[in-house]
Amino acid sequence: MIESKINDWDPRLGDEARAYTSFISQNFPAPKNLTLQAMRERSENVHAKVNEKLIGTFKGIEEERKIKIDENIDIPITIYTPANVTKDKMVIYFHGGGWTIASRKTHQTIVNMLADATKSIWISVAYRLSPEHKFPIWLDDGCEVTRQILANKTAYGADENTKIGVAGDSAGGLIAASVCHTIKNLDFQILVYGAFDFADGTESHKEFTSSEHILTPAVLSWFNSNALRNENDKKDPRASVLLYESFDGIPPCLFIVAELDPLRDDSYEYQKKLEKAGIKTKLVLIKDVIHSFFSLPGIYEKTCGQAIEAVKEFMDSL
Repeated sequence: MIESKINDWDPRLGDEARAYTSFISQNFPAPKNLTLQAMRERSENVHAKVNEKLIGTFKGIEEERKIKIDENIDIPITIYTPANVTKDKMVIYFHGGGWTIASRKTHQTIVNMLADATKSIWISVAYRLSPEHKFPIWLDDGCEVTRQILANKTAYGADENTKIGVAGDSAGGLIAASVCHTIKNLDFQILVYGAFDFADGTESHKEFTSSEHILTPAVLSWFNSNALRNENDKKDPRASVLLYESFDGIPPCLFIVAELDPLRDDSYEYQKKLEKAGIKTKLVLIKDVIHSFFSLPGIYEKTCGQAIEAVKEFMDSL
């Protein structure tokens, strides 16, 4: 039965995407009921299994800290400092997971690899998740953490002249992009298959809807309903950055895009807006892959390697 389904899959899927989709189908099929606990456990278990051989290979310094954003709330962060750090740049990272699932732990492997490759400090942020903390809480957390790190960057391992940027994948890509509209003195942004418009109206949203694409309309709808308070939030530019009309003070941007991803066209459209506003951008299309590849280098060895090299080249160019 699984074999017949595989034969019906999108023929554009590359070997690594097929290996991942097959692995998920056999070992971690989507729950029939998308309950919060089941989806969070599934995300943690998938990442732990896929990245098993890579976990614990980081040779640098890993430090757990908390950033107090008001009297009663501390946001945990993890600071990853590679052994050969140069301190030219520092990156504040927001993990993906539909604003609802995933964590610093699920994304630790890719952040470790990025820190090593770029010889720079990466700070992974545990912003509060929905539905317990709906928009704008998860975004406000990202803004306040970024603001405090910028104001006290030497306390987090940087030098006075260190360039500070933000990065994120999927839901975290939106957070990173939106933070740049609120915090105006950032030096760069790295957006990996970000979700930049809650309207979900692009052609890629209509094209990639089958189970092998993993991020199906049902899953997207579940994420969105958890993340937002109501329909009006979809019209807020802080949540749907494609609705912004002003791009003053927005830093240079690297887009990393998955070819077979319903969110693909979000990046195309946002890049057009930044380019029109005179913002320096670069877009790297990763061929033959689906959404979520970035945090799963244990299976996506080749494609994650391409993405990491793109990040390194972009940061070196700044």
